[in-house]
Amino acid sequence: MNKFIFAALFLAGSVCSVCFAQQYPYQKKSVPIPQRVKDVLSRMTLEEKIAELNLIPYYAKDDSICRAMIRAGKVGAFLKANGAKLNRSLQEEALKHSRLGIPLIFHEDVIHGYRTITPIPLGESCSWNPELVEQSAAIAAREAAAAGIQLTYAPMVDISYDPRWGRIMETSGEDAYLSGELAAARVRGFQGNDLTNPYTIAACVKHFAGYGAVMAGRDYQETDVSSRKLQEIYLPPFQAAIDAHVASVMCAYTSYDGEPLTMNHFMNEEVLRVQMQFKGLLMTDWTTFQHAVTEGAAIDGKEAVERGIKSGIDMDMSAKQFIEYLPELVKTGKVPVELINRAAARALELKFRLGLFDNPFAYFDTEREKQILYSKDSKEGAYQMACQSMVLLKNESRILPLPGSKKIALVGPFANARYHLLGSWNMKGDSKEVITVEEGFKTLCPDMPVHVQACSFIDITPEYISATCAIARESEAIVACLGEPSDLSGEAVSTAKIELPDNQIELLKALKATGRPVIAVLFNGRPLVLDKVLDNCDALLEAWYPGTMGGKAVAALLTGIENPSGKLSQTFPRHAGQIPIVYNARRTFYEVHHADIPQGPLFPFGFGLSYTEYEYSSPITDKKEYREGDFVTVQVNIKNTGIVAGREIVQLYIRDEVATIIPREKELKRFTSIYLHPGEEKEVSFIIPSADFNIYNNKMKKVLEPGSFTIGVGPNSSNLKQTKIDFL
Repeated sequence: MNKFIFAALFLAGSVCSVCFAQQYPYQKKSVPIPQRVKDVLSRMTLEEKIAELNLIPYYAKDDSICRAMIRAGKVGAFLKANGAKLNRSLQEEALKHSRLGIPLIFHEDVIHGYRTITPIPLGESCSWNPELVEQSAAIAAREAAAAGIQLTYAPMVDISYDPRWGRIMETSGEDAYLSGELAAARVRGFQGNDLTNPYTIAACVKHFAGYGAVMAGRDYQETDVSSRKLQEIYLPPFQAAIDAHVASVMCAYTSYDGEPLTMNHFMNEEVLRVQMQFKGLLMTDWTTFQHAVTEGAAIDGKEAVERGIKSGIDMDMSAKQFIEYLPELVKTGKVPVELINRAAARALELKFRLGLFDNPFAYFDTEREKQILYSKDSKEGAYQMACQSMVLLKNESRILPLPGSKKIALVGPFANARYHLLGSWNMKGDSKEVITVEEGFKTLCPDMPVHVQACSFIDITPEYISATCAIARESEAIVACLGEPSDLSGEAVSTAKIELPDNQIELLKALKATGRPVIAVLFNGRPLVLDKVLDNCDALLEAWYPGTMGGKAVAALLTGIENPSGKLSQTFPRHAGQIPIVYNARRTFYEVHHADIPQGPLFPFGFGLSYTEYEYSSPITDKKEYREGDFVTVQVNIKNTGIVAGREIVQLYIRDEVATIIPREKELKRFTSIYLHPGEEKEVSFIIPSADFNIYNNKMKKVLEPGSFTIGVGPNSSNLKQTKIDFL
């Protein structure tokens, strides 16, 4: 009876068919989700349960194959299916042929925007603004949801110390605390307060865990992470996402202690489920069971699947190996059916949480899709995010901001670039909609004389350099838009060199030789070695890959319409030979430096300039001695001593002076931002619980050890005003 009701309703074009066929408890919205899951599971065959664990890609050329799998009841979720119209048709197909009316769920890589592209995550992290990052994720969620998507593979929270790694552009930098705060913000932005709201989507935090530690920055290569680094560095951002109620987790391609993470019981069950208390859906990355066989960690797909499901994996992405091997493995007794029930329950629970059983077509409104994608609100949000993501690294003789009347030469491969401003993982971003730097100047400063001399990456020839310098000599200032092609960042893209190409350096040298002020603007997806750039420019703005509205943001910052406020979330080395270089390394008794280069980073973690100046007082604590369970109150005054208003990111670090393990130099524990007008002074207070002073001791127990701590507050990790306290 139920089957015929569904069929009739779909023929009638109803959008709430499930609502009218409420025969069983799982079909009733009033029944609590755990009971609905239990009920529908009790009515499913083994094959139907396994289908829920099968996540397959949709490709237009394979549409008939995809639909055949739907009709055969062999798929529970799709990725790479986009558009309200298409996804509605797939959902209709699934419900028409589903014995129990179980809907599909649609996944996608919505990393930093869907149609309106915001800055790459590494850029966004330089805003140090969780509220704005949350807003950015919400924009992406609204657009993706309007296009029929219900789950995104973000946030990516891997910590990496190696800028050669292409996927560093997806991270939030080198610090676990900052990454955790932004991870939680992105989860809130994607998921909102109610996943049944069709303007939100489920988040999937990735890649669990330690993927950013790949050897020499070579993607997919070996990782060797100690248990201490796992607990101190790599797990905290995941914990922050879990505490923010992230819906799902994705395993890394890599291994822990030599065993692939997609079949690692210790990591997936003991760490993720027990220690971190994650209750949601755990999925593989793309075809990772096949990778395990290739790597020699399993003799064949059947063994990989057996070990994977026993390790706690719930969903197989793309490889279709769960559906191929699990029926036999269950029937032969090698895999208990309870494991299938557990995994299917988690997959079904997410569908219930998204409201798909009650309103399976909520996400498939073509009119809403037209209205929301690339909307005015989306563009304004992307612009604000781009402005706060960019970091001013040099401003000699206050050459910036540029007066609106100044005649400038706008040169280089990014002067009118469109596609490359989007960066990797740009989803449905349309390069035609990108605001170029040239267009940004024309829009914001229509009266500014701008002579454009753009080029491609390969066309920076001696002839181009000569012609450009001739134009530069007729100008009052030069804006050189330089950087890496966007396809040099992202998955499976690692680089041995992290400097600008030689032809761009030659261009910069020639421009400097004209005697005109040179402002360099960098577009890139990783920290770069910039010594040659700094030697040949008067000002330097790190723009990252800033997204759809990036060119407008660049023009706004260079002309002073917006005041730069971004701070680096990743240390910039002087030379690739310094990698890894981080602000919070463990202390040593004698620091052996590289003998052939200046010491220290080129730019420290947390660094960024402004068009104004800020004066910090010494921090004051409410007392000098504390006990476990106490809260430490830290107060500091910050004054804008410059002539323009600005936003300042106030950073607080803690240094454990003596411990049972070698302490780190310092660790970021709090940050906030304040807006100050010229001459304005504000008091900033931080309240820090004693637990933030805990360490993992020599027995890997997290404890508070008595002793002295230094608290430093300042504009970056290398410039701090300090005070000391003691825990008794």
